[in-house]
Amino acid sequence: MRTKTLPVAALCAATVLAVLGTAGGFPAGAAVPGAGGDADFNGDGYADAAVGVFDGTVNGLRSAGYVHVLFGGPDGLGSGGTLKLSQNSAGVPGTSEKNDRFGLAVATADLDGDGLSDLAVGAPGETVGDGSAGARQGSVTALYGSPGGFVRGKTVAQGGRGSAGTGASLAVGDFTRDGRTDLAIGQSNGESGKVALRPGPLSEDKPLLPVLDNGYGGTAGQLATGDFDGDGADELAVSAYGLESSGTRLLRWNAAGATLDTYWSSSAAGYSLAAGDFDGDRVDDLAIGQCRVIGHESSGDCGPAGPAKGGNVHVEYGGEGGGRPFGHRSQTFGQDTTGVPGTAEDRDNFGVELKAGRFNGDALDDLVIGAPDEAIGTRTQAGSVTVLIAGSGGLLDERGSARGTAVHQNTANVPGTAEANDLFGAAFTIGDYDKDGFRDLAVGSYGENGATSGGSGGVWYLRGNGTAAPTWAGSAALTPPKLRLTGAVGYGRVLGL
Repeated sequence: MRTKTLPVAALCAATVLAVLGTAGGFPAGAAVPGAGGDADFNGDGYADAAVGVFDGTVNGLRSAGYVHVLFGGPDGLGSGGTLKLSQNSAGVPGTSEKNDRFGLAVATADLDGDGLSDLAVGAPGETVGDGSAGARQGSVTALYGSPGGFVRGKTVAQGGRGSAGTGASLAVGDFTRDGRTDLAIGQSNGESGKVALRPGPLSEDKPLLPVLDNGYGGTAGQLATGDFDGDGADELAVSAYGLESSGTRLLRWNAAGATLDTYWSSSAAGYSLAAGDFDGDRVDDLAIGQCRVIGHESSGDCGPAGPAKGGNVHVEYGGEGGGRPFGHRSQTFGQDTTGVPGTAEDRDNFGVELKAGRFNGDALDDLVIGAPDEAIGTRTQAGSVTVLIAGSGGLLDERGSARGTAVHQNTANVPGTAEANDLFGAAFTIGDYDKDGFRDLAVGSYGENGATSGGSGGVWYLRGNGTAAPTWAGSAALTPPKLRLTGAVGYGRVLGL
């Protein structure tokens, strides 16, 4: 995983950090960068996370959406305070409107090159101007961090036409290879999904550059950033599928044509993508979750056995140039693979969400896999998360076996109880939220307490201990009632890195 796109940041003040559930705009205060590559929003050395509550209600406006920042602290995620940011917050461009869906996509990176992390937030339902031409154009907003907290925000992309759905997905990287951070932006675009590029510096007014018309039934595409060819520069992975076709592409910058050109493609596509160095060769690999091939089912692009029962993950391994191009080898696995925890069952949706990161403290990226529809006992769609530990051969060893652990709400030391429709594992991210030197998990369970009036969903802080099988002691559940958070619907469905 290319950690260079996740630098440290300053997003909030010490006065806010002392109070859980604080709402507002851009408070001030001192901050010192830290956290060694995690998303440290306030620079105190604790990793933080951003929750996109895109169906949240703001001032009575349904699905206006907001972003809720959870700050790390001595007791883990959320113990350093929280901050709610909507388009009605001071300093945030725009105005909260019904169905804006602000927060559907959230990315964290240094957008302005000052060494501090910022937030990029997609609002694909945003209306720009009046009439049908402005409806659902969508937008992307940059919220800039500083040592004094959030000091300014800027709209960095808009759809340009009605129903463009700009901001449905996001990826961050230096795709143009000029030392400045760029944004790859998914556009749902009615019946034909598209991907566009917003070149940096994002503080300047630059047009969106068309990248790809994926044509796959109006899906914006899954996006991921990695160095897949070993040249030391960022490339973009795009995966999308529709009723009649599917595909995944890798694109890199063509300086002569000032475009992103495809240099590898496959008929395989997935619900999710994750880029990481799973075999330690210092070249990124690409994991495709819930891999499927539509229109070319006999291609074998999702592995020799085809789709696995209950879902699968297909990994294409990166190349180093010369005789080892990208995709020179691949691995495919599911819950019926030796060493993968759990039992493969229909409709588990194993692989519907993926994240890569160094979970157990070695030099390899591990893979976190969500199965939010997995049954726990008789509780259907309770959900679980699997952490697969990488080795020199990748995510599977020479015998085709994996090494990993599974966690859910019935796991020892994990708060709560697995219940039907919790959807635990629909989103997650990785970071050292308690600054003990070990990576932890933040796991979304957006169906939690769905029938109650106190706000649905939650985020679980799961405390790691640097091993492949943590005890999860010291974990905590963060739900809207505990956070004194209003207007929360589906809290935990989007967790931004």
